[in-house]
Parts: sequence; structure tokens; C-alpha cells
Amino acid sequence: MSEEKTVSKIKKGLHLLFRFYREYVYPYKGKFFIIWVLHVLFAGVLIVPPFLIKQLIDEGIKNKDLHLIWILAISVAGIFVALALIDKIRNFWGHLAAQRVTYNLRNKLYSHLQKLSFSFYDNAKTGELLSRIIDDLNVVQEVIYHWPENVITSGGTILLTGVMVFYLNWKLALVSLSVMPVILILGYFISLGMFKGSREVRKKKASLASRVEDNLSGMRIIQAFTREDYEIERFDRENREHYRSRINVISYMSWLFPISVSTLGISLSLTAGYGGYQVISGAMTVGALTAFIMYLQRFMWPLLTLAMMSEPITRFLASIERYFKYIDMGSDIKDSFKAESLKSVRGDIQFRNVWFKYDKEVLLKNMNLHIHPGETVALVGPSGSGKTTTTKLIPRFYEPYKGKILIDGKDIRKIKLHSLRANIGIVMQNDYLFSDSLMNNIAYGRLSASNEEIIEAAKQANVHQFVKELPEGYKTQIGERGIKVSEGQAQRISIARAVLKDPPILIFDEATSSVDSGTELLIQQALERLMGGKTCIIIAHRLSTILGVDRILFIDDGQIAEEGNHEELLQKNNKYAHFYNLQFNAASRRI
Repeated sequence: MSEEKTVSKIKKGLHLLFRFYREYVYPYKGKFFIIWVLHVLFAGVLIVPPFLIKQLIDEGIKNKDLHLIWILAISVAGIFVALALIDKIRNFWGHLAAQRVTYNLRNKLYSHLQKLSFSFYDNAKTGELLSRIIDDLNVVQEVIYHWPENVITSGGTILLTGVMVFYLNWKLALVSLSVMPVILILGYFISLGMFKGSREVRKKKASLASRVEDNLSGMRIIQAFTREDYEIERFDRENREHYRSRINVISYMSWLFPISVSTLGISLSLTAGYGGYQVISGAMTVGALTAFIMYLQRFMWPLLTLAMMSEPITRFLASIERYFKYIDMGSDIKDSFKAESLKSVRGDIQFRNVWFKYDKEVLLKNMNLHIHPGETVALVGPSGSGKTTTTKLIPRFYEPYKGKILIDGKDIRKIKLHSLRANIGIVMQNDYLFSDSLMNNIAYGRLSASNEEIIEAAKQANVHQFVKELPEGYKTQIGERGIKVSEGQAQRISIARAVLKDPPILIFDEATSSVDSGTELLIQQALERLMGGKTCIIIAHRLSTILGVDRILFIDDGQIAEEGNHEELLQKNNKYAHFYNLQFNAASRRI
């Protein structure tokens, strides 16, 4: 790495560090200041016992003064009790403050992710987002407390013990600390190796996590195609790479303790030899030599602690960099300054010269559409023609780049998002169900609803009849993504959710495309009860389900190619008629 890049990385790291402390630690400055004072106090008190031992040997034992010996011995015990108390207080309050900061970080990131638009989630990986919310912030939590603790305590200890060894005997201090450059140089190279190795570990860990997430999500496909051995082999390759990267870091870490102990041993041997000579020559007392050795040990161990900080600090900086990357990511869809709430919604929907593109592909081209209040309109057409895209623009899941959409004559960009979406109910194909009870999944439509209202919505959606078969009725846990209920049952639960919400505008995205005829009839009955008096847009896969709608729009290549009711479009004998005949003939062949 060039010197310019190194300087750039250091500046970037310091900027992230200052920003993090300014935005998240500074609000708790009072608490952290007290904790940091306790770190200084701990380091200060830590240097007292060796000095007391010196006095005990040189004054108490030499003069056979038992009274002084007992006073000094009890004082040493008292000092260690004080150290234990200080350590208990700083550890508890330090971790408490760190937990509070992490709690705020996690809440802010999660809240921010809730505000990002569909375009963000189209490209985001769930595993990566989970890692940012949980793993990265766990790293931050540890460093918030332990980094200042190590820097202040270890740095203070090194400074104070360094002063004391030179105070006791500056010549012996120079001899004893002559090995210092060795541990500093070796520590630098070991830390550098750990830094590079840890960066590789993070890459391999991310790759491994992505593989695990992909495999677990696709387990049914893996087993259906009997690809277990193939996936085990792929996982083994990723796991082996992660293993090797970890071993590389461990190999560097394993040198830290032996080198530190060896260096300390050499330093102590030099101290014992030259110090013994100083005592014999009368330049130094036995108590002073004993205290010197104790200070020397206290001097060396903090160096090891500081050397080992490089790896967690690197992970910390990488974590907050990724954290700020998401926090700084603005949503492309948000409330305008003068946005207002919708009131008394009639359900009049208009598209005026609407163009929409995803990345660089244009999906809707100059669409003009007017859906009247209480009208039921069906969107049909080949896959990829723009049907679902059209419906996703109404609640502003995506934004057109030209034209505008109006509800009751008001541009939806001037309506508050929460108000807009509160007035729109959506039932999707394979709608998402939470890993929760059946009742709570229905209640998601209106959280303030009573149990009686939830059960009534379930009855209207033809859910109530199969609830009796469930082991715990409405309290039954339906599993992740509703895995414990059938597709038809899951779809009816989604409809019950929309019934409970009772919005003036409803959107159905192929709500009956993947169920059998009997279940389709139950869903159709539920939909008819739900649709009464509301503006409804239906994306239809089975054309038999939309024969009685007010109007059918045939969408082709991002444009409305035809519109009219079923009979009118059949008489035109154009695209819709061809589409219908293809489906009808296919159904006849199956019979």
C-alpha cells in the first residue's frame, strides 16, 4: 500500500471515529467522563502496592518494626480491595453505557431501514442487513468500553510505572528497558499481519454467511433436486477458506504471548543481574529492587494489551463505516415538505402521462388511466408487460420519472406516505405471513382491532372454517412465512388482514393464481365481500376470475393496448381475445 493510500485510510478512520463519538457517545459525555476518570484512578492506585512493599522491606523488616509491617500489610490489602471496587464500578457502568449506545445505534439503523424504498430492498441481501444490525453493532459495543479502558488504563500504567522505575534507579531502568525496541518492532509486525488477516477473515465470513443464507432459504429446492451433496461440497469450500483465513490470524496471535513473556523474561534477568549488583554495591536497597521488579512487570503487560488492540479496532472502524454507509443512504421516496393527509377518500385514481424505468429499462410508457370511485378494474397481459409495476406506483413503492398519479385529484407526491398507504389495501400472490400466531397475522391489518373484529374479518375471508382444524385455533403459530398452512389458507389469511384494514382502495396481485378450483371459489367469495363499494384493481392470471369486472385493461410492453369489458374485448378479436382463447384452449386440453 502506498504512503498516500495509508494516509488517506488513517484520515478516513479518524473522521469515522470523531463522527461516531460526536453523534453517539457525546450525548452520554457525563457518564463516560466519570468512567474514564475511574480508569485513570485505577491506573494510579495500581502503582501504590509496590511502593508500600518497598517501605515494608526497607523500613519494617530492616528495623524489625512489627507495627509498621502490619500497617503496610493491611494497607496493601486495602489497596487491592479498592482496586477491586473501582474495577467493579467501572466495568458495570462502562458496559451499561456501551449497551445504551449500542441500543440507540441498533434502533436508529432499524428505523432507518424501515424508511428505505423498494428499490433499496431489490438489491439488498437479507443476510448482510442482519449482519449489520447484529454482528457489527456487537463489535461496536465491545470497543466502546474496552478501547478507552485499555488506552487510558494501559497508557496510564505505562506512564506512571515508567516514572517510578526511573525514580527508583535510572541506570537500572535504562538496562531493563533496553529490550523495549524489540517488543515494539515485533508487536508492530504481528499487529500488521493480524490487521491484514482480519480483513481477509471478514471477506470470507461474509461469503460464508451468504452461502448459508442462500442454502437455508432454498432448502426445499435443494432436496427436491437431490443436490444435497453438491451444496455440502460448495459449503465445504467456503468453510475451508474461512477456516484458513482464521488460522492465519491465529498464527499471528499465537506469537504475541510468547514474545511478550520472552521479552519480559530477558528484561527481568537483566534487572536481577544488574539490580543485584546495585544492591551489593549499596546503590540500591532490597526493597527498591523488589518494587522495581514489580513495576517492571506492570510496565510490560500493558504493552501487550495495547499491541492486541489493533485487531478489534480494525473491526470496529470497519463496522462503523458500514453502519454510516446505511445511515447516510437516503430514501428516494419520502414526504415532501408540504405533504398533507388524505381525508374522506373516494378512490378516484388517475395516471397522467406516467413513465417508469427500473435501472435503465423503461417499463411503463406514457400511461394514461382513470379509475373511477367504486370501479373494479382488471389488468391483464403477458408476463413482464408492466401490470404489477402499475399497481406498485399507486402506494409509491416506486416513483415514476415522468408524469404524475392522482388520488381524488391530489398528486400522491403531495400526500403523506403513511396516509396514502393507510388508505390502500394490498393482497399479493404468495403474500408474506409472519412467524407468529394466526390471530396476530390477521391483526396486522389494524393493530387496535378487538378479538371479535379479528374473528369477524376471518369469517368474511373464509378463514374461520379451517381454524377449527388447527391445534390451538387462532393462537396457532403458523411458522416462518406461514409454512404450517397451505397456500390457499395463507391467501385467505392475507385477505382477512385486508378485510380488517378496510381501506377504500384495494389492489389484488394474482390472488388466486396458485390454488386449486375449490380454494379459488372460497377466495373469490371472500374477495367479493371485501370489494363491495371500494375502488379495486385486480391483476389477473386466470381470466375466468375477472369476467364480471367493470373494465379490463390489456397491458402490453408498458402501455394500455386495449380496454373494455370482457364481451367488448372479445368482439374486438384483438390481443385480449387472443390471450383469452389461448388460456381457454389450454384449459380445455387439460380437461
